[in-house]
Amino acid sequence: MIINIDREKLITPLKQMVGVSEKKQTMPILGNVLFRGCGDSLLLVSSDLEVEVSTKIDYSVEGEINTTMPARKLLDILKSLPGTKPIEIDVGENKATIKSGKSRFTLATLPGADFPYKDEPVSFNFSSTAEEFDKLIGQTGFSMATQDARHFLNGMFLETSSTNLTVVATDGHRLSMSSCPAKNNTPEPVTCIIPRKCIIEVKRILASFKDNKENIIEFSVSNKEILLKIDKFLIKSKLIEGNYPDYNKVFPESLPHKLNVDKDDLRSALQRMSILSNEQFKGVKLSLNNSEMMLSTNNPSQEEGEDSIPCTYTGDSFDIGFNLSYLLEVIDVISSDNIEIQLNNADSGCLISSDDKTLSNKYIIMPMRV
Repeated sequence: MIINIDREKLITPLKQMVGVSEKKQTMPILGNVLFRGCGDSLLLVSSDLEVEVSTKIDYSVEGEINTTMPARKLLDILKSLPGTKPIEIDVGENKATIKSGKSRFTLATLPGADFPYKDEPVSFNFSSTAEEFDKLIGQTGFSMATQDARHFLNGMFLETSSTNLTVVATDGHRLSMSSCPAKNNTPEPVTCIIPRKCIIEVKRILASFKDNKENIIEFSVSNKEILLKIDKFLIKSKLIEGNYPDYNKVFPESLPHKLNVDKDDLRSALQRMSILSNEQFKGVKLSLNNSEMMLSTNNPSQEEGEDSIPCTYTGDSFDIGFNLSYLLEVIDVISSDNIEIQLNNADSGCLISSDDKTLSNKYIIMPMRV
Protein backbone atom coordinates (compact mmCIF):
# COMPACT_ATOMS: atom_id res chain seq x y z
CA MET A 1 0.00 0.00 0.00
CA ILE A 2 1.48 3.37 -1.02
CA ILE A 3 0.65 6.73 0.60
CA ASN A 4 1.51 9.89 -1.34
CA ILE A 5 0.95 12.84 0.95
CA ASP A 6 2.08 16.38 1.69
CA ARG A 7 4.80 16.22 4.37
CA GLU A 8 3.26 19.01 6.49
CA LYS A 9 -0.03 17.10 6.68
CA LEU A 10 1.77 14.50 8.79
CA ILE A 11 4.29 16.68 10.64
CA THR A 12 1.65 18.98 12.16
CA PRO A 13 -0.41 16.28 13.92
CA LEU A 14 2.62 14.13 14.80
CA LYS A 15 4.16 17.06 16.72
CA GLN A 16 1.06 17.15 18.91
CA MET A 17 0.91 13.36 19.39
CA VAL A 18 4.47 12.16 19.77
CA GLY A 19 4.61 13.10 23.47
CA VAL A 20 2.06 10.40 24.28
CA SER A 21 4.03 7.58 22.68
CA GLU A 22 6.48 5.96 25.07
CA LYS A 23 9.66 4.25 23.88
CA LYS A 24 10.33 2.48 27.18
CA GLN A 25 7.19 0.40 27.45
CA THR A 26 6.45 -3.20 28.27
CA MET A 27 4.43 -3.10 25.03
CA PRO A 28 6.74 -1.97 22.18
CA ILE A 29 3.74 -1.03 20.03
CA LEU A 30 3.00 1.89 22.39
CA GLY A 31 6.11 3.60 21.02
CA ASN A 32 4.39 3.60 17.61
CA VAL A 33 1.66 5.71 16.06
CA LEU A 34 -1.29 3.94 14.47
CA PHE A 35 -2.11 4.64 10.81
CA ARG A 36 -5.54 3.42 9.83
CA GLY A 37 -7.16 4.54 6.61
CA CYS A 38 -10.13 3.73 4.49
CA GLY A 39 -12.13 6.01 2.21
CA ASP A 40 -11.49 9.74 2.46
CA SER A 41 -9.54 10.00 5.74
CA LEU A 42 -6.42 8.72 7.46
CA LEU A 43 -6.66 8.12 11.22
CA LEU A 44 -3.58 8.66 13.44
CA VAL A 45 -3.56 7.45 17.06
CA SER A 46 -0.95 7.48 19.84
CA SER A 47 -1.50 5.97 23.28
CA ASP A 48 0.23 4.87 26.48
CA LEU A 49 -2.91 3.12 27.79
CA GLU A 50 -3.55 6.06 30.14
CA VAL A 51 -3.78 8.92 27.63
CA GLU A 52 -4.79 8.58 23.99
CA VAL A 53 -4.64 11.23 21.27
CA SER A 54 -6.21 10.70 17.86
CA THR A 55 -6.89 12.82 14.79
CA LYS A 56 -8.06 12.40 11.22
CA ILE A 57 -6.32 13.75 8.13
CA ASP A 58 -8.15 14.45 4.91
CA TYR A 59 -6.62 11.93 2.52
CA SER A 60 -8.23 9.72 -0.06
CA VAL A 61 -7.15 6.14 0.66
CA GLU A 62 -7.35 3.54 -2.08
CA GLY A 63 -7.70 0.20 -0.37
CA GLU A 64 -7.04 -0.17 3.36
CA ILE A 65 -4.19 0.87 5.66
CA ASN A 66 -3.76 -0.58 9.14
CA THR A 67 -0.21 -0.36 10.46
CA THR A 68 1.92 1.31 13.14
CA MET A 69 5.26 3.12 12.79
CA PRO A 70 7.75 4.38 15.41
CA ALA A 71 6.36 7.81 16.33
CA ARG A 72 9.52 9.74 17.22
CA LYS A 73 11.64 8.29 14.42
CA LEU A 74 8.92 9.01 11.84
CA LEU A 75 8.56 12.62 12.98
CA ASP A 76 12.33 13.18 13.00
CA ILE A 77 12.63 11.75 9.48
CA LEU A 78 9.82 13.92 8.13
CA LYS A 79 11.26 17.06 9.74
CA SER A 80 14.72 16.34 8.32
CA LEU A 81 13.63 15.92 4.71
CA PRO A 82 14.65 18.79 2.41
CA GLY A 83 12.26 20.83 0.27
CA THR A 84 8.49 20.79 0.25
CA LYS A 85 7.80 17.92 -2.14
CA PRO A 86 5.15 15.34 -1.21
CA ILE A 87 6.50 12.17 0.36
CA GLU A 88 5.81 8.57 -0.53
CA ILE A 89 5.30 5.92 2.17
CA ASP A 90 5.30 2.34 0.90
CA VAL A 91 3.65 0.27 3.64
CA GLY A 92 4.61 -3.39 3.60
CA GLU A 93 3.83 -6.28 5.90
CA ASN A 94 6.47 -5.53 8.53
CA LYS A 95 8.22 -2.41 7.25
CA ALA A 96 7.47 0.98 5.72
CA THR A 97 9.74 2.76 3.24
CA ILE A 98 9.68 6.57 3.22
CA LYS A 99 10.89 8.30 0.04
CA SER A 100 11.34 11.95 -0.85
CA GLY A 101 13.64 13.05 -3.65
CA LYS A 102 16.86 11.09 -3.23
CA SER A 103 16.21 10.35 0.46
CA ARG A 104 15.02 6.88 1.45
CA PHE A 105 14.32 5.45 4.91
CA THR A 106 13.00 2.08 6.02
CA LEU A 107 11.18 1.74 9.36
CA ALA A 108 10.11 -1.44 11.11
CA THR A 109 6.34 -1.60 11.58
CA LEU A 110 3.96 -3.54 13.80
CA PRO A 111 0.44 -4.66 12.83
CA GLY A 112 -2.29 -2.06 13.35
CA ALA A 113 -4.62 -4.79 14.57
CA ASP A 114 -2.41 -5.17 17.69
CA PHE A 115 -2.66 -1.48 18.63
CA PRO A 116 -4.90 -0.85 21.70
CA TYR A 117 -7.51 1.36 20.04
CA LYS A 118 -11.29 1.09 19.85
CA ASP A 119 -13.28 3.26 17.48
CA GLU A 120 -16.28 4.18 19.62
CA PRO A 121 -19.01 6.80 19.15
CA VAL A 122 -18.50 9.90 21.29
CA SER A 123 -20.72 12.69 22.54
CA PHE A 124 -19.95 15.82 24.54
CA ASN A 125 -21.81 17.55 27.36
CA PHE A 126 -19.67 20.62 28.03
CA SER A 127 -18.05 23.30 25.90
CA SER A 128 -15.85 26.37 26.30
CA THR A 129 -13.63 28.46 24.06
CA ALA A 130 -10.16 27.08 23.48
CA GLU A 131 -8.71 30.45 24.52
CA GLU A 132 -10.46 30.40 27.92
CA PHE A 133 -9.59 26.76 28.57
CA ASP A 134 -5.95 27.44 27.69
CA LYS A 135 -5.94 30.31 30.18
CA LEU A 136 -7.37 28.06 32.90
CA ILE A 137 -4.55 25.57 32.49
CA GLY A 138 -1.88 28.28 32.27
CA GLN A 139 -3.15 30.03 35.39
CA THR A 140 -3.21 26.89 37.56
CA GLY A 141 -1.19 24.02 36.06
CA PHE A 142 2.12 25.01 37.68
CA SER A 143 0.68 24.12 41.11
CA MET A 144 0.12 20.44 40.28
CA ALA A 145 2.23 18.01 42.29
CA THR A 146 4.84 15.81 40.63
CA GLN A 147 5.04 12.16 41.73
CA ASP A 148 3.40 12.86 45.09
CA ALA A 149 2.47 9.79 47.15
CA ARG A 150 -0.99 11.37 47.40
CA HIS A 151 -1.76 10.46 43.81
CA PHE A 152 -4.83 12.70 43.62
CA LEU A 153 -2.52 15.75 43.82
CA ASN A 154 -0.67 14.69 40.64
CA GLY A 155 -3.39 16.17 38.47
CA MET A 156 -5.89 18.96 38.03
CA PHE A 157 -9.31 19.07 39.65
CA LEU A 158 -12.12 20.10 37.30
CA GLU A 159 -15.59 21.15 38.39
CA THR A 160 -18.53 22.19 36.21
CA SER A 161 -21.63 24.18 37.08
CA SER A 162 -24.51 25.33 34.89
CA THR A 163 -22.55 28.35 33.62
CA ASN A 164 -18.94 27.99 34.79
CA LEU A 165 -15.92 25.76 34.59
CA THR A 166 -13.51 25.79 37.55
CA VAL A 167 -10.09 24.15 37.75
CA VAL A 168 -7.90 23.76 40.84
CA ALA A 169 -4.34 22.51 41.30
CA THR A 170 -2.32 22.03 44.48
CA ASP A 171 0.84 20.28 45.65
CA GLY A 172 0.11 20.76 49.35
CA HIS A 173 2.30 23.89 49.64
CA ARG A 174 0.28 26.13 47.32
CA LEU A 175 -3.11 26.09 45.65
CA SER A 176 -4.30 27.74 42.42
CA MET A 177 -7.88 28.23 41.29
CA SER A 178 -9.36 29.74 38.15
CA SER A 179 -12.81 29.84 36.51
CA CYS A 180 -14.22 30.67 33.10
CA PRO A 181 -17.67 30.66 31.43
CA ALA A 182 -18.75 27.31 29.99
CA LYS A 183 -21.85 25.70 28.54
CA ASN A 184 -23.23 22.71 30.43
CA ASN A 185 -25.79 20.52 28.67
CA THR A 186 -26.43 18.35 31.73
CA PRO A 187 -28.38 19.43 34.83
CA GLU A 188 -25.93 17.98 37.33
CA PRO A 189 -22.49 19.40 38.19
CA VAL A 190 -19.52 17.17 37.39
CA THR A 191 -16.16 16.83 39.17
CA CYS A 192 -13.06 14.85 38.23
CA ILE A 193 -9.26 14.77 38.60
CA ILE A 194 -7.39 14.89 35.28
CA PRO A 195 -3.84 13.40 35.25
CA ARG A 196 -0.84 15.66 34.71
CA LYS A 197 0.12 13.95 31.44
CA CYS A 198 -3.31 14.60 29.93
CA ILE A 199 -3.09 18.27 30.92
CA ILE A 200 0.36 18.53 29.28
CA GLU A 201 -0.95 17.03 26.03
CA VAL A 202 -4.04 19.26 26.03
CA LYS A 203 -1.82 22.31 26.61
CA ARG A 204 0.45 21.27 23.73
CA ILE A 205 -2.49 20.98 21.33
CA LEU A 206 -4.14 24.20 22.51
CA ALA A 207 -0.88 26.07 21.93
CA SER A 208 -1.22 25.43 18.21
CA PHE A 209 -4.67 27.12 18.13
CA LYS A 210 -3.89 30.35 19.99
CA ASP A 211 -4.67 32.50 16.96
CA ASN A 212 -8.16 31.05 16.72
CA LYS A 213 -9.98 32.66 19.64
CA GLU A 214 -13.33 31.32 18.50
CA ASN A 215 -12.21 27.69 18.49
CA ILE A 216 -14.40 25.60 20.76
CA ILE A 217 -13.24 22.82 23.05
CA GLU A 218 -15.86 20.20 23.89
CA PHE A 219 -15.57 17.54 26.58
CA SER A 220 -17.48 14.94 28.51
CA VAL A 221 -16.71 13.12 31.76
CA SER A 222 -17.66 9.61 32.77
CA ASN A 223 -16.81 7.75 35.99
CA LYS A 224 -13.39 6.68 34.79
CA GLU A 225 -12.35 8.83 31.81
CA ILE A 226 -12.56 12.24 30.19
CA LEU A 227 -12.94 12.96 26.48
CA LEU A 228 -11.85 16.29 25.03
CA LYS A 229 -12.29 17.44 21.43
CA ILE A 230 -10.11 20.27 20.16
CA ASP A 231 -10.60 20.96 16.46
CA LYS A 232 -9.76 17.61 14.79
CA PHE A 233 -7.97 16.19 17.84
CA LEU A 234 -9.66 13.84 20.29
CA ILE A 235 -7.96 13.32 23.66
CA LYS A 236 -9.09 10.44 25.85
CA SER A 237 -7.68 9.98 29.33
CA LYS A 238 -8.26 7.85 32.39
CA LEU A 239 -9.10 9.87 35.49
CA ILE A 240 -7.31 9.81 38.84
CA GLU A 241 -9.39 8.18 41.54
CA GLY A 242 -9.55 9.73 44.98
CA ASN A 243 -11.10 12.53 47.00
CA TYR A 244 -9.67 15.93 46.12
CA PRO A 245 -9.27 18.43 49.00
CA ASP A 246 -12.21 20.82 49.42
CA TYR A 247 -10.64 23.95 47.95
CA ASN A 248 -13.48 26.16 49.21
CA LYS A 249 -12.33 25.54 52.78
CA VAL A 250 -8.79 26.59 51.91
CA PHE A 251 -9.80 30.09 50.78
CA PRO A 252 -10.65 32.19 53.85
CA GLU A 253 -13.66 34.50 53.76
CA SER A 254 -11.55 37.44 54.92
CA LEU A 255 -8.02 38.14 56.11
CA PRO A 256 -7.18 41.17 58.30
CA HIS A 257 -4.00 42.43 56.60
CA LYS A 258 -4.04 43.66 53.01
CA LEU A 259 -1.01 44.47 50.86
CA ASN A 260 -1.23 46.13 47.44
CA VAL A 261 1.90 46.29 45.33
CA ASP A 262 2.92 46.94 41.74
CA LYS A 263 3.35 43.58 40.03
CA ASP A 264 6.47 44.54 38.05
CA ASP A 265 8.18 46.05 41.12
CA LEU A 266 7.60 42.86 43.09
CA ARG A 267 8.70 40.60 40.23
CA SER A 268 11.95 42.54 39.75
CA ALA A 269 12.75 42.52 43.47
CA LEU A 270 12.09 38.77 43.76
CA GLN A 271 14.30 38.09 40.74
CA ARG A 272 17.10 40.04 42.40
CA MET A 273 16.63 38.07 45.62
CA SER A 274 16.76 34.78 43.70
CA ILE A 275 20.44 35.44 42.83
CA LEU A 276 21.56 34.85 46.43
CA SER A 277 18.71 32.72 47.77
CA ASN A 278 19.24 29.16 48.96
CA GLU A 279 19.32 27.07 45.77
CA GLN A 280 17.32 24.26 47.37
CA PHE A 281 14.65 26.15 49.32
CA LYS A 282 14.47 29.52 47.46
CA GLY A 283 13.31 31.36 50.56
CA VAL A 284 12.63 35.11 50.76
CA LYS A 285 11.55 37.05 53.86
CA LEU A 286 9.03 39.86 53.51
CA SER A 287 9.01 42.56 56.19
CA LEU A 288 5.85 44.64 56.00
CA ASN A 289 4.97 48.17 57.06
CA ASN A 290 2.49 50.80 55.85
CA SER A 291 4.37 52.17 52.85
CA GLU A 292 7.33 49.86 52.18
CA MET A 293 8.04 46.16 51.88
CA MET A 294 11.54 44.94 52.70
CA LEU A 295 12.74 41.75 50.99
CA SER A 296 15.72 39.76 52.27
CA THR A 297 17.36 36.41 51.60
CA ASN A 298 20.50 34.45 52.44
CA ASN A 299 22.23 31.18 51.63
CA PRO A 300 24.50 28.63 53.36
CA SER A 301 27.58 30.51 52.09
CA GLN A 302 26.63 33.41 54.41
CA GLU A 303 25.74 35.59 51.44
CA GLU A 304 22.82 37.97 51.85
CA GLY A 305 20.57 40.17 49.74
CA GLU A 306 18.21 42.97 50.74
CA ASP A 307 15.87 45.24 48.80
CA SER A 308 12.74 47.29 49.35
CA ILE A 309 9.81 48.39 47.18
CA PRO A 310 6.91 50.78 47.78
CA CYS A 311 3.55 49.30 48.71
CA THR A 312 0.23 50.08 50.36
CA TYR A 313 -0.29 47.97 53.46
CA THR A 314 -3.01 48.01 56.09
CA GLY A 315 -2.33 45.83 59.10
CA ASP A 316 0.22 44.96 61.76
CA SER A 317 3.91 44.98 60.90
CA PHE A 318 5.46 41.50 60.85
CA ASP A 319 7.89 39.28 58.94
CA ILE A 320 6.86 36.28 56.85
CA GLY A 321 8.82 33.93 54.61
CA PHE A 322 7.83 32.34 51.27
CA ASN A 323 9.31 30.28 48.47
CA LEU A 324 10.12 33.04 45.98
CA SER A 325 9.71 30.70 42.99
CA TYR A 326 6.09 30.14 44.05
CA LEU A 327 5.53 33.90 44.26
CA LEU A 328 7.08 34.48 40.83
CA GLU A 329 4.94 31.80 39.18
CA VAL A 330 1.78 33.42 40.51
CA ILE A 331 2.87 36.93 39.52
CA ASP A 332 3.55 35.76 35.97
CA VAL A 333 -0.06 34.61 35.41
CA ILE A 334 -1.89 37.56 36.98
CA SER A 335 -2.85 39.94 34.18
CA SER A 336 -3.45 43.17 36.13
CA ASP A 337 -0.73 45.75 36.88
CA ASN A 338 -1.23 45.50 40.63
CA ILE A 339 -1.73 42.52 42.89
CA GLU A 340 -3.39 42.18 46.27
CA ILE A 341 -1.89 39.96 48.96
CA GLN A 342 -4.03 39.20 52.01
CA LEU A 343 -2.41 37.85 55.17
CA ASN A 344 -3.29 36.80 58.70
CA ASN A 345 0.00 36.17 60.50
CA ALA A 346 3.50 34.76 59.96
CA ASP A 347 2.32 31.17 60.40
CA SER A 348 -0.61 31.07 57.96
CA GLY A 349 -0.79 31.20 54.19
CA CYS A 350 -1.33 34.28 52.06
CA LEU A 351 -4.12 34.81 49.53
CA ILE A 352 -2.93 36.38 46.28
CA SER A 353 -5.27 37.81 43.69
CA SER A 354 -5.57 40.61 41.17
CA ASP A 355 -6.76 44.00 42.35
CA ASP A 356 -9.21 43.74 39.42
CA LYS A 357 -12.17 42.02 41.07
CA THR A 358 -13.59 40.87 37.71
CA LEU A 359 -10.76 38.33 37.39
CA SER A 360 -11.54 34.96 38.94
CA ASN A 361 -8.13 33.40 39.51
CA LYS A 362 -6.71 33.38 43.04
CA TYR A 363 -3.88 31.64 44.86
CA ILE A 364 -2.88 30.40 48.32
CA ILE A 365 0.80 30.03 49.21
CA MET A 366 1.87 28.56 52.54
CA PRO A 367 4.72 30.27 54.47
CA MET A 368 8.18 28.85 55.13
CA ARG A 369 10.97 29.56 57.60
CA VAL A 370 13.71 31.76 56.16
